[in-house]
Amino acid sequence: MNEIHNINNAIAKISKEHKIITDYVVVFNSKSEEKDQEFFHGLNRFIEFLKKDLLKHFRIEELIFFPAAILGEKAYDTTLMVMNLQKDHGLLECRLNALIREIKDHKVDPTNLRDEALLQIKEFLEALKVHAKRELLELYPMLDENPRSKALMKSYFQEIKEGGRTGPV
Repeated sequence: MNEIHNINNAIAKISKEHKIITDYVVVFNSKSEEKDQEFFHGLNRFIEFLKKDLLKHFRIEELIFFPAAILGEKAYDTTLMVMNLQKDHGLLECRLNALIREIKDHKVDPTNLRDEALLQIKEFLEALKVHAKRELLELYPMLDENPRSKALMKSYFQEIKEGGRTGPV
């Protein structure tokens, strides 16, 4: 998180990652029947992106956005939404780790991709897309419309930047 120097950059980066995820899932679904070199090249790049950035992405949301949502909008529905999103993070992390074990750090190509693994990847990507869309359509607009949540996000971000916050609120 040290590479992000202000909350606006963090929000922009997280939003961009959601768009990358939803866009890639559409490409994956349209190209998965072809299984050509372009498909495998894109899939490998996307898996590397997920291995490198997904857990950091989840951590930023869990340290900044989720607490700001719950404390900024003290409503049952908000708390329930955040709890479900956080549960999704745990499930998605487990599924990503299973995919990584399945791939065994090799590049995915036609010679080593079993049909079961392709189905596992497809199901994971669909769950990730649904999660990302839910955050984009429900969580982020709610955060953006709530002045208290916005102030809390700035405060939490500043604490992290200064090294004062390393865990949940």
